[in-house]
Amino acid sequence: METDDRIYRAFISYSQQDSIWGQRLHRWLESYRLPAGVIAEAEGPVSLGRFFRDEDEMPAAADIASVVEKSISQSESLIVICSPRSASSEWVNAEIESFRKLRPDGKIFAFIIDGTPNADDPSEECFPARFKRRSSGALGDSLPIEPLGLDIRKDGKARATARLAAGLLDLDFDALWQRDRRRAAQRQRWLIGGMAGLTAVFACLATIAVVLGLQAQANAREARDNLAAFFAERAWEKLADQDTLGAARYALSGMHLSPKNSRLYHSALSAILLDTGEPFPPLTHDGAIYAAAFSPDGRQIITGSNDATAKIWARESGQLIKTLDAHTARVTSASFSPDGSHLITGDLEGGLHLWETTNWQQIARLNGHTDSIRSISFAPSGLTFVTASWDGSVRVWPLQDQAAGARVLIDLSQEAWSAEFSADGTRILSAHSDATARLWDATSGELLETLEQHEGDVFHATFSPNGDTIATASVDATARLWDAQTGRPGPILRAHSNTVFRSSFSPNGRNLVTASGDNRAIVWDVASGAKKFELQGHNRQVSDARFSPDGTLLLTVSDTAILWDAETGLQVRELAAHAARVRVGQFSPDGATILTASQDHTARIWKTRGNLIEKYSSGDKTVTFAELSKDGTHLVTAGSDGAVEVWDVASAELIQTMNKHQASVSGVAFSPDGNFVVTASQDKTGRIWNWRDDVIVATLAGHTGALSSASYSKDGRFIVTASSDQTATIWDAATGQAVTTLHGHTDLVRGAEFSQDGTHIITAGHDRVAQLWSVEGGPALAALEGHARSIGAAAFSNDGMRIITGSDDGTARIWDTQTQKILATLSASKGGVSMVQFSPTDRHVVTANLDQTVNIWDAADGRLLRTIAGFASDVRSATYSADGRALVIASADGTTRLWDVSSFARSWDDLTDLACRHLLAPSARAFSQVEIDADQLLRAEWPSPDIDVCTGTEIDIEDGHGSHHP
Repeated sequence: METDDRIYRAFISYSQQDSIWGQRLHRWLESYRLPAGVIAEAEGPVSLGRFFRDEDEMPAAADIASVVEKSISQSESLIVICSPRSASSEWVNAEIESFRKLRPDGKIFAFIIDGTPNADDPSEECFPARFKRRSSGALGDSLPIEPLGLDIRKDGKARATARLAAGLLDLDFDALWQRDRRRAAQRQRWLIGGMAGLTAVFACLATIAVVLGLQAQANAREARDNLAAFFAERAWEKLADQDTLGAARYALSGMHLSPKNSRLYHSALSAILLDTGEPFPPLTHDGAIYAAAFSPDGRQIITGSNDATAKIWARESGQLIKTLDAHTARVTSASFSPDGSHLITGDLEGGLHLWETTNWQQIARLNGHTDSIRSISFAPSGLTFVTASWDGSVRVWPLQDQAAGARVLIDLSQEAWSAEFSADGTRILSAHSDATARLWDATSGELLETLEQHEGDVFHATFSPNGDTIATASVDATARLWDAQTGRPGPILRAHSNTVFRSSFSPNGRNLVTASGDNRAIVWDVASGAKKFELQGHNRQVSDARFSPDGTLLLTVSDTAILWDAETGLQVRELAAHAARVRVGQFSPDGATILTASQDHTARIWKTRGNLIEKYSSGDKTVTFAELSKDGTHLVTAGSDGAVEVWDVASAELIQTMNKHQASVSGVAFSPDGNFVVTASQDKTGRIWNWRDDVIVATLAGHTGALSSASYSKDGRFIVTASSDQTATIWDAATGQAVTTLHGHTDLVRGAEFSQDGTHIITAGHDRVAQLWSVEGGPALAALEGHARSIGAAAFSNDGMRIITGSDDGTARIWDTQTQKILATLSASKGGVSMVQFSPTDRHVVTANLDQTVNIWDAADGRLLRTIAGFASDVRSATYSADGRALVIASADGTTRLWDVSSFARSWDDLTDLACRHLLAPSARAFSQVEIDADQLLRAEWPSPDIDVCTGTEIDIEDGHGSHHP
């Protein structure tokens, strides 16, 4: 037993709001072992010793402050978990001050989990004030923090732990890190090699099973199952790296190897398909795709490829309509006429082909260009079109009279990069490699203005929607604005550090987005030329950027395509399903879908909103709770203004508003038959409504405090309400009369729910306790204790065997109903948990979080499967539809969103079908030799690049048929 004079390696200081990080860091450090050889006198791995964290180390004492001070004096160093919460914590600042006073030579480390060091915005500051000013002792002006840049968001667990270890022991970090990585690699090799060896050994033993019995076969199977479980981990790693195709390959191949681990693969593949939100099969070519466009009505898609073909596809189904094979070289450009009656395609050798879209027959081949066609643009009238070519010419062609040939506007010795008509069709704008853009009269062909201020190729020039302004993009790393009437230069847009490839105006013409080789896109204010914000997230050059038709979204094209909020610049989602660089990205005319085309030989159609089915706006008020009716036809929401709203799900129309509460409505629920709604309000009453007629059937009166929740039993006979008066009450749903009141909490009750069979109730208390009750009343049957802060919600699993609780301490916990033991802890990390619920299958749980996210977790092992983000404020509730295929999410930003999570409710066969038809193109259904060579796990268990992960059969290159993989 240790004595009170023990010395700690470090004292861990943190805000109680970050206690989950205190627990996590404490565990990491005390379990860390220094690699052998780092400390010369040590013969093997060495631990870092003990660390003080108040919740684990604090003894019962009346004078807590004196215990903390003594523990600080016994600690060699101080580690401060830095966040905006700790920055404003008087306790954390006092602990820093105390350490500086008691241990003037001690080292202090900043472990950043959230916020920004030395931020301009005080609400974002993560360093406590005591980091920045002199202590009362003679310690100088600055605090010695080693290392200042230790940020868990950038470093990750392994690197952050090693950096702290190096700092605590005054070791060279690089040397420690290299040994640490070699040790980790060796461990993995041992594990995989050992598993593979066991597999081989047991397989050999199985051949003499007549002698040794069937146990060897069972052992071999178990060894293989254990090894194959790593395929699920690889899938998660690939998904984290946005390699959705690789992730899907690991999940699918893992199932072939070990059906025993089906739960692991099911969760991974469900998350992969939820991440892509991609319902359409890939549109495939035999070569990279360089051109793609929607028809004017958005019903067809044209793709042009390096395989010298153009293909026409149906947008809704992704079915191939027609292959246009008249070209002899790469198809580089394509454009529909405004009425959709004709199509022009251009190729790498200057070939132009005119097609009629009623029967997709070629009308003419247009001769004149001798090098690659870079752009094709129709006049608004559709009677003419303009082409720009690398042969240096810009030509205007009549649509009907092909024999008349083209009018040549210019024919230089240097490339013409683009040409387009103004919105009124009176002018043409072209961009050239001689550092100019040129403005032409579309009728006469007269040169009106030459725009010559750039210092290198002008790759793109475009008109604003109203035709008053021109934007040019150049290799000189600038974009420029010009007066379209006079050609007079306007603001120079300087912020990029590499070539600007393209610029695009917003639909209202007020903003401009530029795409650059510096891996960024930038949004500018057109009137002033001022930079508004940058879009950063790509790892390679951004070749294109466009606004959605309604101007609310931005699409950037690079190694992947990314969708952004055009108002805030926040990333909405990444369209990550291509295996190579994306060449084209554009919105459909109605903005509902997005088309991307890639060098991986595929084009893909995406729903712009991804898995968002519908958004219901309730204005500026907070939506405190929302729920779907059991049949999924109606949605009810509760508002902070006291109103209850019922929506038609299919039409997204508000069909009823009930306004009779005198204060905020905290909870609302449909009766099982969908005919009634029960509400819980801060005005101390609950009410049962015939919502269709806006009639109050009964008022639930009797609580002496505000009501926080109201729920029906599954059979609809009873209602339970929770209140700030420290009680929950069971009511007769038919009469509104109180049946039983549950007394036992010592603070307000924040939630109450029935078990599926209606025999029990679980309540969530501000006193940090969840209590289990019989509906017959009496004292609580059990108390679930362990959360560090108030419990905001609690719910039963559908089989009644488990309970989930969600707390303001940032965690949710899954408990065994019978033993009250914790089965899993779900760490949301930031913000409190406002709502918890099991999925209808009990395989998953959902938590709504005050950090503006919703999380879906594996209910068996507590693994975080997916995070749904993009809310502008706290998420107050997240509840499943009756079939588990959708989540209804209520937020303080005034919206309720219906989110498709059907991938988690599908069978494995359905998931496989979706992944193999819609996600993995035929060319992506096998691991490459490069992938196999780079992964010892694949080399051990899936060594062939000729095995289809969808079927588990060998791909026969000759006839395209598969043979069963041995």
